[in-house]
Amino acid sequence: MPRIPYWNIDYGIIIDLLAIPVAIVFFYGLYRQWLLIKQGKMRVIPSIGNMIQGIGTFRLKAFLVRGILNARLYRKPASGIAHGFVFWGMVILFIGTNLVILNILFGLPVFSGGFNRWFMSFMLDLAGFLTLVGIVFFLVRRMIPPVRLRLPEARKGFVPVSGLLGLILITGFVTEGARIAAAAGSLEAGAFVGNFLASNLISPALALEIHAVTWWVHGLLSLGFVAYIPYSPLVHIVLAPVNVGFADPAPNVKMGVMDFSAFENEDAEELPALGANKLADFTRKRFLDFSSCLWCGRCQEVCPAYNTDKPLSPKGVIVTLADRLASGKLDESLIEGISMDAIFNCTTCAACMEACPVSINQPKTIMRFRQNLVMEQSRIPELMGKAVASLEQRAHPFFGTGSGAAEWRKDLDVPIFEPGQTEYLLWIGCSVAYEQRAQKIGRAMVRILQKAGTSFGILEESRCTGDPAKQMGNEFLFAEIAQQNIEDFSALGIKKIITLCPHCFNSFSRHYPKLGGEYEIIPHGSFIKILMDEKKLNLVRKDQLITYHDPCYLGRRNGIYDDPRTVIAGVGGLVEMPRHRNESFCCGGGGGNYWAEELGSRINQQRAGEAMETNADTIAVACPFCLLMLTDGLKKHTEETKIFDIAEIVAASMV
Repeated sequence: MPRIPYWNIDYGIIIDLLAIPVAIVFFYGLYRQWLLIKQGKMRVIPSIGNMIQGIGTFRLKAFLVRGILNARLYRKPASGIAHGFVFWGMVILFIGTNLVILNILFGLPVFSGGFNRWFMSFMLDLAGFLTLVGIVFFLVRRMIPPVRLRLPEARKGFVPVSGLLGLILITGFVTEGARIAAAAGSLEAGAFVGNFLASNLISPALALEIHAVTWWVHGLLSLGFVAYIPYSPLVHIVLAPVNVGFADPAPNVKMGVMDFSAFENEDAEELPALGANKLADFTRKRFLDFSSCLWCGRCQEVCPAYNTDKPLSPKGVIVTLADRLASGKLDESLIEGISMDAIFNCTTCAACMEACPVSINQPKTIMRFRQNLVMEQSRIPELMGKAVASLEQRAHPFFGTGSGAAEWRKDLDVPIFEPGQTEYLLWIGCSVAYEQRAQKIGRAMVRILQKAGTSFGILEESRCTGDPAKQMGNEFLFAEIAQQNIEDFSALGIKKIITLCPHCFNSFSRHYPKLGGEYEIIPHGSFIKILMDEKKLNLVRKDQLITYHDPCYLGRRNGIYDDPRTVIAGVGGLVEMPRHRNESFCCGGGGGNYWAEELGSRINQQRAGEAMETNADTIAVACPFCLLMLTDGLKKHTEETKIFDIAEIVAASMV
């Protein structure tokens, strides 16, 4: 039978009128969320110009692809598809409901005509059915949750709200079935669920009574559900897309550079916090991160620290902050509740951020705690403390090393950078200069550049970018080292830099520009590819199978995945590890953890074992820290030397 507004219902207009207070309650709930987020610090002084600039950082593509289309959710197909059923089903039902309202108010012929009526009825039934399927999936999952949902804490509220939505859908279908049953055998084209109920479960004799009751129940539950959204876990429907829109653009996982200018101002009434120890120290964007968290645990599932039995859970950190924010505890110390061990366990690999469906920046939050511990409280793990002290006193973090600064180039004729004559600075960095195994990277790269006829030179003295200090929380020291390097580069007229370490590349390309150091930075793997493309290297392709480990600071942090693989393909065959490219597993050395006394099992041993399972002849890396960590980790699996930097592999293939 045709859909007639308020058919079989007395005073049905009441439902429409109730929509007004429901809308008020809904938007008031969103306003309360804004009041929470508003308590965070402003990044800049409020002004019209800064407001326009802030709006300009909103990224529409990310908002649509990851925020609305939920692209990252589908990396786990089952939950992604179920979420798609629920989300898009609700969208279609919302549109359909509003079309019915337009029909009531303005006589819009939504359900008139043969095909139009069939299509609308079919789409609404299909949307409702798929939404119900998705809800059943999530209810079962909440009753038998995987570890990532259950630990360290499961979010309360999803089961009741899912049950409420399921009840709304069931009463909607029963209402439809009763309306069709009341037509005494005249089924409605397209309404396959309603037709089934009308034909099999609803007696025509009781149809009118059932319809009248379920119509009101369905309408009131629907209004209550809408009003409840901002006060329930489903508020992420609104907050998550906004958070994605304002997130740092991938792969630019920004950690920021701390501004110390206020400390030089004698008239400053209040000095900025060094890092964060309480919620009040975080910005509004971080508050939006905390409020948007789904507690899904995908970050935890990929975290190398968590997966090797260490105290850190990125989910646990964000959940703790979300709880404190919701309860308004902005001035209570947080670090002890999270634990110092957990804060320093983070390898800053950004796997958590890459996995997060709503683009929360967990590493930046953890680093803020680390900065506070180091700069405000002078607390740092012993070995990390020794590395920082060595960096301050000896200009490199490798305390106890027996290598001299020039030992890596012994017996090599390496040119020194000449202002106005040399095109590229080959930046050696501290690890290649002072760690014996890593020194072979520098020697191999020199051979490659000389073979290709590249105009390059090195600095007379070995330097560090300051990255280890930054990763271990000492922003003061990083800024001091970076400023000195920038001044020296300026005096030498350095414009182009080839790096051997992704950490150096990341510092030069991400952090130095904010301090006035603008250069053309090229990772050594990418430069080797350029030389290969220009036919400047004569290489012999060997019968060898090579697997490649993506360094976190080259891959996830800077989006460089293809260049090293192209280089490898030029000298041998490539076989991938199960976790590779943006899903690569960390070597364990990032975030200063190269100098840490590791808790739990060893990250490098787990990754080395994964590489061994490929049965590759050679394990290739493009980072000296990855080389050092995986060389050590491989000792658990074999005594054979199988790990080499791509520069070593290419140099060995030159003729």
